[in-house]
Amino acid sequence: MFDQTIHMEKLNYKRFVLVKDNFYPEPEKVYKAALNAHYYEPEDVTGFRSDTVYHEPGMKSKLEKILGIKITRWDTDPLEENGVFYQGFSKGKKGEIPGVHSDEPYNDITVLIYLTPGLPFTCGTSLWMHKQFSITDPATERDAYRMKWKLGEMRQQMEKDTKKRNKWIEIDRIGYRFNRMVAYPSGVLHSATNHYGGSNKDGRLYQTFRIGVDWKTFRLGNVL
Repeated sequence: MFDQTIHMEKLNYKRFVLVKDNFYPEPEKVYKAALNAHYYEPEDVTGFRSDTVYHEPGMKSKLEKILGIKITRWDTDPLEENGVFYQGFSKGKKGEIPGVHSDEPYNDITVLIYLTPGLPFTCGTSLWMHKQFSITDPATERDAYRMKWKLGEMRQQMEKDTKKRNKWIEIDRIGYRFNRMVAYPSGVLHSATNHYGGSNKDGRLYQTFRIGVDWKTFRLGNVL
């Protein structure tokens, strides 16, 4: 969720949201892999994810072409969450309210592919602004100075508010569609709009790629 370590990582990314439908040529094959994956939840973070990655041949080059940016870090360790599957349930033992958060490192790009057929459009992804602090990205020293808060306390407050939807304003929403790809800078405050179901048979399964990039090569930002 929110990093409680007070570091001074500069937010170098350019805000964008990119959506591409029909991402995988054979999405049913990828969905089957997600159904058969083994899932666990690490002790220090929330979210049930697979303990293996799934990378189809040429995936790095494909994402570079779609995103219009050079990928500088392409991890294969599942702990780095590049190509892992996730479960998102709304009921049962694993049911939860999706929490608003940033992914780390902030200057990465996060890519999602929705894999469960037939879910409602309202199971997509939302971007948020914190009401009290009026920020849409991770809190910085400048934000803390503006709000007259200590940075650590500011981040702790956002952590407390992560699952309290009345503490946030939804500023963007990407609807759910099977085999849809969604990409955005990892640091932007985001969450699943809603989870769904209570098992792999009817739950919200999706894949996440977390990639390091060279923002100086970002071409989408130059498109009018």
